[in-house]
Amino acid sequence: MFRSNQSVTNQKGLLSIVMVFSLVFSLVLSLALPCETSYAKKPWGGDEMDDWPLTISCDPNYPIIGPEVGEIHEESITGLQKGNKIKSFTIKNYSPKIVKIVKKKKNTSYGAVFKVKGRKKGKAHIKITVKLKYAQDGKKKYVWNLKKYPVGYND
Repeated sequence: MFRSNQSVTNQKGLLSIVMVFSLVFSLVLSLALPCETSYAKKPWGGDEMDDWPLTISCDPNYPIIGPEVGEIHEESITGLQKGNKIKSFTIKNYSPKIVKIVKKKKNTSYGAVFKVKGRKKGKAHIKITVKLKYAQDGKKKYVWNLKKYPVGYND
């Protein structure tokens, strides 16, 4: 009877030694293997080199030309990367006496388009908001606040 107790203790000791050895072995293997950095793959298959921001044709940072009085002028939002989509596209017109938003269209192959009709000479205030499905250039939401959109100044 004394022998069977001793064999059970030997089996438990052997099992614990094997478990400790396997833990140490797996730890050494995980440290010995070369570390590889994993990059997040873009859902649409692009790489970081072609992650450009959206641009608007009436960018307030550059000289812009708006419509004449009575004329319809097309403005475009470009730079939408292939595979990305515009979730929402809103235009708020704060100067309805100066301009009228005639048409807006989203989810085209390149971005979005809106048409503005000049009503009266002056500087209009328009706010454009675009929300994207996937972030481009680190942004999912683009807002352009055009406070001095010229109407009737194309001399």
